[in-house]
Amino acid sequence: MKLKIYQLILISIMAGFVMTSCKKNVDPTPPNASGFEALQVPDGFTWSTLNKSHFTVQVVDAGLNPSAGLNGYPLDATDLNGNLLQRVTVKEGKASFYLELNKSINDVRFYAPTHEIEHVIGLDIQTKQFQLPTNLKSVKSYTDTDGDGVFDDFDDFPSNPGLAYKVYYPSPYNKSNLKSGDDSYEVWYYQMFEDLWPSKGDYDLNDLIIKLRMVTNFDANNIWVSGTFDYYIWTNGAGLNLGCGMEFFNWVDNTPEGKMNFQYLNAGQIQLVEGTYDPDLTMPDPTVNNGFIIFSDADLAKGIDYWNTGSGSNADPMASYLTFDYVVYPPTQDNHMAAFMYLFYTDNRGHEVRPIGMPPTTGANWSLLGTVSDASPTAPWNYTPHSATFSYPYDPPFYATANKHPWGIELEFAGNLKVAFEKVSILEAFPDFQVWAESGGELNESWYENPAPDPTKVFDVGALIGTK
Repeated sequence: MKLKIYQLILISIMAGFVMTSCKKNVDPTPPNASGFEALQVPDGFTWSTLNKSHFTVQVVDAGLNPSAGLNGYPLDATDLNGNLLQRVTVKEGKASFYLELNKSINDVRFYAPTHEIEHVIGLDIQTKQFQLPTNLKSVKSYTDTDGDGVFDDFDDFPSNPGLAYKVYYPSPYNKSNLKSGDDSYEVWYYQMFEDLWPSKGDYDLNDLIIKLRMVTNFDANNIWVSGTFDYYIWTNGAGLNLGCGMEFFNWVDNTPEGKMNFQYLNAGQIQLVEGTYDPDLTMPDPTVNNGFIIFSDADLAKGIDYWNTGSGSNADPMASYLTFDYVVYPPTQDNHMAAFMYLFYTDNRGHEVRPIGMPPTTGANWSLLGTVSDASPTAPWNYTPHSATFSYPYDPPFYATANKHPWGIELEFAGNLKVAFEKVSILEAFPDFQVWAESGGELNESWYENPAPDPTKVFDVGALIGTK
């Protein structure tokens, strides 16, 4: 009997050791925070490598007068290499685009494929005009199988009259100037978070990194009708169990200063498509209109425990993934999708972390705002659907310290992101990061492509892909 008792005690001690070893220690005064603390960043910096812009292109004739010459025809936005960003149908002489590009991209090529006209226009030009020649080229005969007004050559869904265009975000997604269905070139978002909000973390920014992409589908009238999200848990070095959700907004337009104007959608306007997701993990968030829980516990979602931070266990982060399809019901003419992530504690849903400048969801505990190291505003917030418009990033910013430092950053990358080693500040792991941050993202836009050569500071997560 004594032997069994000793065995039970030993098992309990070992279990405690394993439990404390499988997550990093929660340290309210981490050793590597000092360098990050010294960063001086400009107002309005979103800590993102992306320029998210919504604008309208006016079609004009040779005399710069508004023209209906392209009405009903497609107009493409591509990068300067011809990679398709977005295709829309010209309506009433105008074409509206929603692009999410690396901030290093300053110019966009606009191309009318049916008439073979192209112009390069700067994103910083407030009035964007697509000028037609004096004599328009005659258009050859095209087939339109589904009768939606978009020719099969340019229709991503040629047999579905309810869908026409597929747009991948971030862009550019594919090396094709014809359709969006070419998967030969993939760009991904990486959302990188610290988990100790409202306390400061160690700024290794590897507590939870989500690799994701999204597809947005439009009909022939450029109305947003449906879409898909794919997620991978790239790293999970958090000291706490975390859940993750996504909240949808109506992206109204951009301000002249480049901020995004959002409104809340009507309750239930975004609906999950049954059979496209794992209902044990992904579900509507009962506390957030048009919010969806991707997973409530990262450990359960991964299927196999791993950190992928150079400390603890490692595993292929792309061996499994989370996904869901959604529809917009009812779709409305003036809507375009914007979606922003939120993290929450598995055991405390109200303890929520978001990208800097984004207001908390209705499921957040507002009493945590403005406490410890957080300098978020605390005034009441208007969540009324299709009512008040708010600008992102909101000023003063939510989820920011007094020095406007974040608990999360965002980047896009056509590759496998290397990450800071556990307890190594991102400033040490990526030498270009400091200049990027202090320039407000205007310099060193691809800082993540130049990690430190020291293998004790940077962990190569991509090397795990395909391993068991």
